[in-house]
Amino acid sequence: MEIQKAKEIVTLLANGVDPTTGEIFPDDCPYNNPSVIRALFTVLGHLRMPKKQGKKTIEERQSENIANGRPKNTGLPWTDELKQELATMFKQGGQIDDLAPHFERSRGAILSELVNQVLIDQNEKQNYQYNTHDPKF
Repeated sequence: MEIQKAKEIVTLLANGVDPTTGEIFPDDCPYNNPSVIRALFTVLGHLRMPKKQGKKTIEERQSENIANGRPKNTGLPWTDELKQELATMFKQGGQIDDLAPHFERSRGAILSELVNQVLIDQNEKQNYQYNTHDPKF
């Protein structure tokens, strides 16, 4: 039996209609029990839910980011290698305005990762966020 046909039958049952005859069930019929009706509608609700799409690949997420005008790596996790590279570049004087395009992430993502690595604190992060050029500490 096709799923669509099964949904039609369950819908009729949930609505108190005999799917074979089209007649309305009598009041004492089990299909008119409120618990049975709720159960049938619950099942129908789950059948109508769209199936979750498989997890997107990194390349798919990057393409989606670019198509939506975001930096290529927006929302992607930082690998250990990238974290180390960011820390090294920052410690060597790398400026946020240069690091963001290098890692293809937003200024905010760079600043958040620097806070996570305890290379800057929250106050310094705010100073960077509200200045278009990196502040001198």
